[in-house]
Amino acid sequence: MSRVAITTAPDRAEAAAAPYRAHGLEPVHLPCVRIEPAAEGVIADIREQAAGAAWLVATSPRTIAIVWPDGAMPSVPVAAVGSITARAVAEAGGTVGLVGSGGAFELAADLGEGEGTVVFPHAAGTDPGVFDTIATAGWSLIERTVYETVPVAPPDAAVDAVAFASPSAIRGWSLARPLKGLVTGVIGPTTAQALAEYGGVPDLIAEPPSHQGLATLMAVHLTERADR
Repeated sequence: MSRVAITTAPDRAEAAAAPYRAHGLEPVHLPCVRIEPAAEGVIADIREQAAGAAWLVATSPRTIAIVWPDGAMPSVPVAAVGSITARAVAEAGGTVGLVGSGGAFELAADLGEGEGTVVFPHAAGTDPGVFDTIATAGWSLIERTVYETVPVAPPDAAVDAVAFASPSAIRGWSLARPLKGLVTGVIGPTTAQALAEYGGVPDLIAEPPSHQGLATLMAVHLTERADR
């Protein structure tokens, strides 16, 4: 059974690992990041702002878990990046008004032109071009950094492949381990670009971005490699 390194933070590791296990692969938890939430005052402010928004933008389940840990999301329409984030919104009592099929840039463009306030809680390091896309479409934008993803060196364990869901995870991996000889999979073009900055070329790119999609590609690729 091929062993696949799951590089997400511990709070999302099991959810990320499930699709790989379902495809007959052995997920190995090797966290390459840790999550540092913003101060409670910042999180409380974004909750208050979101209650009166025309739209709330959600780009990850982690954002929902950090800002609304009790599941009490406001009853305003939410623009979510992908089906996984949309599911997290629904489970937290939110109202999904738009599900993007790509990343944050595509979702910002999908909002189109409009009036009113868009509230956007996000991770540190989010491309400011995403904010510009929303603001130049006529919306009044309120954006806040609600958590930071900090790279950390992963444990040493033998694996056949590695799955990266963020540029930060790639940076964490590079602190301690090479990629030579491993099948490397990434979630989406942004993570692929980050890998290129470290001299790597992904064997697999999941689009639209999801661990489910990457696990499917990984299972096929590893099976074909084993049969050669």
